[in-house]
Amino acid sequence: MARELLDLRAVRWLSVVILTLGVGVAACGDGDDGGGDAPDANAGGSLQFMEMCELTDDQCDRSDRTDMVCFNFNNKGPHCTHPCSGDPDCDNPSPGCNNMGVCKAPD
Repeated sequence: MARELLDLRAVRWLSVVILTLGVGVAACGDGDDGGGDAPDANAGGSLQFMEMCELTDDQCDRSDRTDMVCFNFNNKGPHCTHPCSGDPDCDNPSPGCNNMGVCKAPD
């Protein structure tokens, strides 16, 4: 009897986990509004490292670095940059790596 109760609890717990994961995945969705082909996430655009960009239309060139992003710097606006863990990771014209883990925008 105790073993059957333990098995029933395990089945209930597993059901809750599976249901939670299913709801989480469904809530994420794929972001496709059905308006045509989704752009290739690695295609990027033609804007080079540290060029100004638009947050709503990220056109940063990802041909050399797939992790290039359009990052909004508070005082300098959005620029194409990439993640870094230290100043040596950032080429000119960036003065180095900031506290947010991306290369700083030039002064």
